Amino acid sequence: MKSFTYEWEAKVPGAFMYHCGTPPVLAHIANGMYGAIIVDPADSEQTFEKAREFVLVQSEFYKDANDLEDMMNGEPQVVAFNGKAFKYKDQPLEAKPGELIRFYVVNAGPNNFSAFHIVGTIFEKVYLNGYPENVDKGVQTVTIPPGGSYVVELRVPEEGAYPIVTHSFKDATKGATGILKITKDAKDQPLAP
Repeated sequence: MKSFTYEWEAKVPGAFMYHCGTPPVLAHIANGMYGAIIVDPADSEQTFEKAREFVLVQSEFYKDANDLEDMMNGEPQVVAFNGKAFKYKDQPLEAKPGELIRFYVVNAGPNNFSAFHIVGTIFEKVYLNGYPENVDKGVQTVTIPPGGSYVVELRVPEEGAYPIVTHSFKDATKGATGILKITKDAKDQPLAP
């Protein structure tokens, strides 16, 4: 067995996907050979405000991990955040009322778009690919292509359970669903950066 080490200088801030590039790439991504990289801005003028942060990677899993034709023509059996269907429905992500919350959302795909949305909220700011200058305000849903990303920021003033979904509900029904639990009893999290 061989191993390799890669080094590079991260020059562009944002949220990025990395993945295996060996053919067939589709099969490798569909089998989990991917991850997320968060690059903080080096320029203090572009640095994000301190916030409670979460990283979510949306991905698809097909019925047969070795059936390339199904991956090309079929529908995923499971669509998940961070590798497990309904993971954050059973284990909600917590934050405090009024606290600035930042989600780094990467869509690993390999085929479907994500329509990231948190029910009952409006994103104060969204950053295409997490790049600090790619900012838009007052957005309810961000469309993320396979291999793409967004950073979204929000504050939720009221305690409660707010569903995290892809608004492509066929995929939400397959597992891309969670809960953002807003409670004054949320455990403290070291604020980043």
